[in-house]
Amino acid sequence: MLTSLANALASGIASQGWITNALIESFVIHFRGLLDFLYAERPKPNDVIAADYFLPGEWEGLKPPLSDTLKRAKSRAHKEVAHLTYERLNVTPETKPWAFVSLSNEIQSVMNVFLVNVTKNRLGAVWQGPQATGLEL
Repeated sequence: MLTSLANALASGIASQGWITNALIESFVIHFRGLLDFLYAERPKPNDVIAADYFLPGEWEGLKPPLSDTLKRAKSRAHKEVAHLTYERLNVTPETKPWAFVSLSNEIQSVMNVFLVNVTKNRLGAVWQGPQATGLEL
């Protein structure tokens, strides 16, 4: 979903207006969910996180460091979409655009680290086998 939304938004397929806003919000929520899965900071007991699929501490040693780009996008996702905040008032036309394809590619890269290293029998059928690395999110 993340990759499809990124490509659709980058192509300009949706005209400006409420449909574009809905697609952006969908992209950001999917982005945030995957980022929270891969880089869980304070997960709740029932949250599914990447570390659940590895021995304790193993995922921490495998995952790449959270890049500045992903950190900024995470903050934007929280402040501009997921929560009602006064920081939305600071968003200007210059800072409003999202780098959809770039963010999707970066998340895909981290997800590929997960897929290459996770024990395959811990995953659903669509994520198993040689085709799993490179599956689009």
